Amino acid sequence: MKKFTLLNLLIMIYLGAGSILHAASAQPKRGGTITLGVSKELALMNPLVNTSSTESRIRDLMYEPLLAKDLKGAIQPRLAESWEISKDRKVYTFKLRRGVKFHNGAELTADDIKFAIDYTINPKNGAYGLEDLSAVERAEVVDKYTFRMHLKQHSPVLLSLLTEIRSFSAIPKESLAEGIRKPANFPPGTGPFKFVEWLPGQRIVFDRHEDYWGQKAYADRVVMKEIGDNTVRFTALQAGDVDIIERTPYEWVQQIIEGKIKGIGIAKAARAGARNVEFNAADAPFNNKKLRQAIAYALDRKEILQAAYHGLAEVGDQRFPKGHVWYFDVAAPQHDPNKAKALLKEAGYKGETLELMGNRGEVADVEGAVIQAQLRKIGVKVELKILERASALEARRQGKYMFKLAGGSDFPDPLPAYEEYACELDPRNRRLNESGYCDKEYDAILRKAEGEVDPVKRRALFKQVVTKVVQDVPIFAIGFTPRFFTFRDHIKGFVTNGSGDFEVWGGGLSRAWVDK
Repeated sequence: MKKFTLLNLLIMIYLGAGSILHAASAQPKRGGTITLGVSKELALMNPLVNTSSTESRIRDLMYEPLLAKDLKGAIQPRLAESWEISKDRKVYTFKLRRGVKFHNGAELTADDIKFAIDYTINPKNGAYGLEDLSAVERAEVVDKYTFRMHLKQHSPVLLSLLTEIRSFSAIPKESLAEGIRKPANFPPGTGPFKFVEWLPGQRIVFDRHEDYWGQKAYADRVVMKEIGDNTVRFTALQAGDVDIIERTPYEWVQQIIEGKIKGIGIAKAARAGARNVEFNAADAPFNNKKLRQAIAYALDRKEILQAAYHGLAEVGDQRFPKGHVWYFDVAAPQHDPNKAKALLKEAGYKGETLELMGNRGEVADVEGAVIQAQLRKIGVKVELKILERASALEARRQGKYMFKLAGGSDFPDPLPAYEEYACELDPRNRRLNESGYCDKEYDAILRKAEGEVDPVKRRALFKQVVTKVVQDVPIFAIGFTPRFFTFRDHIKGFVTNGSGDFEVWGGGLSRAWVDK
């Protein structure tokens, strides 16, 4: 068996303009309140079932996963202090850290973990981490601080997924008994802050968890203010009404970098989010591969990103950026209007209007306008349909769109990234495979890659997977957009993790402090 023991996490701090690395100017001190301006009203708060960006900020404060990952990508202990893997790689045995206290004072035990795992892997519950833990067959309590995960088959990404709060979070067993889907239900977590108050449409308040097992947070209190409009949120930051904001528009980030806006710092995630065009490959007109390919060759990635992200984004043609270990040297469609026109003719396009959907509150209107102009040059008519986030989500899940602008998650491994295009998972309700793309050859290769233990063979299989995706074009990768938070210069020590979330172990708002 392989055995892993406690290692120190690495913390990288991004402060000041751009990606310039700065150290704090003084020693951290305790006390004070940090006010965060968030972009979306809270809808539901339980880490096993929530999905929105605002709720993810709350998860980062209140809840913790079993494992952690440093900024180099190495798996580290967190709530689980060690683990062993059986020779057949189907049984994972975890030892929990002793003395970990929930916000209600109860001690974390293996019973809590088992109950939460059982809830997550039950398809009837609609848990957010259902797909992430799809390889898990059952959980078993060995003793008070030891539990096992029994797998249906080997999962090379399980440990990586257990570093994600979205995949699995520890909450007390009794919290799942009733009211799990009530918005006002904030189950106790083990994280550095605990829930105090929620005034819908106004604010959510958290206090420092004094019995936190790790290093305690510096700030006494964190307040989240719901400010939906981007301009109003940034104005509030400049006025000092909030200390940190998310989703800072790129034009303002650029002005801060250029020194045109004073007194504001930038926290930049180490890794960027993806931007893509995704097709409804199950229904007309984009069930025609030739038409999808025509659109792909017509689009100029660089022009789209320059217009929408002010030179702060990186062109990309796969789910992972160039230089990443899971990027492959595969020929993907590049800007070629003449080839696009030829493919349009082969596809039998008759001039019908194509509808492009995007989410309001992002930069989909800018991206969409550029795409609309680019496709007009090859004789394709495009109507933009910008929807509120909830309406767009419903349309995506029901397959009621032609093609759409979409963000892509930062994945630790190619399997969850490319499982999104597997037909066999759920092609009809599209909870995961929103494109409706369905190809038996693709599924067969993906299943081989899922079960392959040999790293060389696994990499070769994923090259085949990526080749299929870029050739069949259920998705057209545009590039990678950096994630920024902006903050008042009296906030020190604020960092994000690689994916742009708040909490790495010993990072985020728990390590931020007020210098005034």
